[in-house]
Amino acid sequence: MKIEQSELKDLQAVVSLTIEPADYQEEVAKQLKQVRQKAQMPGFRPGMVPAGLVKKMYGKGILADVLNKLVGENLQKHIEDNKLNILGDPMPNDELTKNIDLDHEDTFTFAFDIAVAPEFDAKLNGKNKLPEYTIEATEEMINKQIEAYTNRFGEYTPEDKEKGIKAEVKPCAVDAELFAKVYGPDAPKDEKGFRAKVKEDIERSLAEETKYRFGVDVKAAILKKMEKVAFPEDFLKRWVLATNEKMTQEELDKDFPKMLEELKWHLAKDQLMKEYNINVEKEEVEEFAKRIAKMQFMQYGLMNVEDEMLANYAQEMLKQENQLRGIVERLVEDKIYEAIKGIAKIEPKTISQEDFDKLFQ
Repeated sequence: MKIEQSELKDLQAVVSLTIEPADYQEEVAKQLKQVRQKAQMPGFRPGMVPAGLVKKMYGKGILADVLNKLVGENLQKHIEDNKLNILGDPMPNDELTKNIDLDHEDTFTFAFDIAVAPEFDAKLNGKNKLPEYTIEATEEMINKQIEAYTNRFGEYTPEDKEKGIKAEVKPCAVDAELFAKVYGPDAPKDEKGFRAKVKEDIERSLAEETKYRFGVDVKAAILKKMEKVAFPEDFLKRWVLATNEKMTQEELDKDFPKMLEELKWHLAKDQLMKEYNINVEKEEVEEFAKRIAKMQFMQYGLMNVEDEMLANYAQEMLKQENQLRGIVERLVEDKIYEAIKGIAKIEPKTISQEDFDKLFQ
């Protein structure tokens, strides 16, 4: 088999594969023999159908399958052997690929357009300034959370209204019974300890918010560094349309800037994972899934779910491919952000919840 690649121009090239009889005849003959051994046809005993008849009936289809497999395997091997970091998938080049005539030709040429990722440097350094926010848990926040608990565990009583009966809630007392309902057997013994525990929970939640914001700022800094990196946009648009049959040109034109941004971020993450030797272990994925499960249970007021139940819930979650992929990506990003904290110039900033929320507007 002869494989040729044109010179890269604007991050694009053409790969041509020429397949000759010696590349496929043995495999085609082998498959025809297998078909003949199993073929059943009126007038012939099983396995005794004439080879010529079997070839006439099945030869063209078998040849097409063998050619497709050869093209796919050797194109992929060419990409791997030459360490080509391709974007999307190879696209058939209709101009350079002749119409395939299986009846009258025995040598076939297939041509594909490929595009490769540009060279860039996604790493940040000490010149990059990144804010790291801290939101203080105020007394108002603590009071609101305690009020929410007293309402959640309060008594619901019907109250007559002109237009019907409406359920009214009578908040429960802030006492040891409430502490136990919220925190289980290890609940604080007095209101002071309860308030401290509530504050700790709020600060943990706020830390997750500020951690997310740090990631947003890191991503923005990296994408800004990459904003002048050129990409083969025409090829990418062609590939997107080819792989999304329902997408219209108008939809593509509208969504493409966001798609390109996500592609840049994907390539940047791959580069930074190698730079910082980042790996995600199975145990980390399972632990993260348990954290998600715990937060989901807490949303329904279940504060003290047993570890075994969390583990089972997490395992069911991880059976879903999109959930598993999302968790792995989150863990990778978290490790990238943590690595960047030791490299970029971090500027600690204390901020109110109100002003923090405005950062997302």
